[in-house]
Amino acid sequence: MLFDFRIRPPFKSFFTTGGMFGGHDGSHDPAYIDPYETGKDPIPSADKGDIELFFQEMEANGIDKAGIIGRNCGPNGFVDNADIREFIQKDPNRFFGFAGIDPNAPDAVAEVTRCIRDWGFRGISLEVGWCDPSLKPDDPIIDPVYEKVNELGGITLISLSFCYGPDLSYSDPITIQHVANKYPNMKICISHGGWPQVQSMLAVAMRCPNVYLMPDCYLYIPGWPYARDYVKAANNYLKYRTLYASAYPLRGFEQCYKGWCAPSIMAASSISCGISLKNWVMITVEMGMLKLTYGPMRAIR
Repeated sequence: MLFDFRIRPPFKSFFTTGGMFGGHDGSHDPAYIDPYETGKDPIPSADKGDIELFFQEMEANGIDKAGIIGRNCGPNGFVDNADIREFIQKDPNRFFGFAGIDPNAPDAVAEVTRCIRDWGFRGISLEVGWCDPSLKPDDPIIDPVYEKVNELGGITLISLSFCYGPDLSYSDPITIQHVANKYPNMKICISHGGWPQVQSMLAVAMRCPNVYLMPDCYLYIPGWPYARDYVKAANNYLKYRTLYASAYPLRGFEQCYKGWCAPSIMAASSISCGISLKNWVMITVEMGMLKLTYGPMRAIR
């Protein structure tokens, strides 16, 4: 069973955030394109904004369940959580939601309550480095949001990478350690895996058993630095705390899966564990069945 923990479908307000839909730069010259476009193949469903093609691509690539990720960060993008709820209702046994929350908003805690308690979302998604004003994950202004998520037994997704905030201090993994230590019973999933401070992020995950990593595109984009470190961790001490995520539409489902299973990535692991990377991906995401509950996110024993 394959779980994809980070998907933004071509649906309603998702079209208005981040310029992710409606076309593809066919050039693969890294001197002229966004690094996220490097080696990217066309995605018919995203390029055309076609929801039926989206479902067909999911089926063709064996995506059994998928996390629908919200965004609420002011001028940097907004997805209406009501749209996420509506989309999930198309197939509630397949899709699960994470509400986009802006901690600066006066109704942030009320929105957490509505989405998790009333609508059944699995948790929330924070991109606080893109909020206005920008925040670091351990900013005290976010504490009421964390406290409510913790109270409701939800999961907190925090996007952490070089692209968030005005400088790299906003992607410092120590901010995640501060949050994880303050809320040890709250499960925290790090979208983008804290790149480029990968080794520090891995160390935080080693120290904090409530921290999970989603390296998504930072693992599968060709030539991306430090991808091998994620693979080594996933084949060893973070085998059950690394989540498979395509970050669609940054890549299509097929290209993403092939990227995670690429021989060049497989060769990066010196861990002899008797599990191919492909099998590791399948096994890891299958563990997500319990990660979707409101209880502890643990591997099936």
